[in-house]
Amino acid sequence: MKKNIYRLDNIDCAACASKIEDGVNKLEGVFSSNLNFITLNFMVSFDETIVTDEEIETNIHKSLKGVKIVKKNNEDFIDTYEEQNVFKKILFKGIKK
Repeated sequence: MKKNIYRLDNIDCAACASKIEDGVNKLEGVFSSNLNFITLNFMVSFDETIVTDEEIETNIHKSLKGVKIVKKNNEDFIDTYEEQNVFKKILFKGIKK
């Protein structure tokens, strides 16, 4: 099993994010995918003997016209977790006021 994290751009709504997730999840060999609409990080778990990185990236582009893959890095998961925590702190700080 392999996990890739893609940083995406040009996604304007949650429905658009859902289109990408649904499209990639239909690929044979993909176990799961999750697109965080706040950070625009897209994590995909897949069997690299069945589906390739290129097939996943092609499917991302087919699922939503105009979407851009800004970067792909398997080490980004820690950054994603930290970004989500920062966002939660800002959000909850604003709610408490």
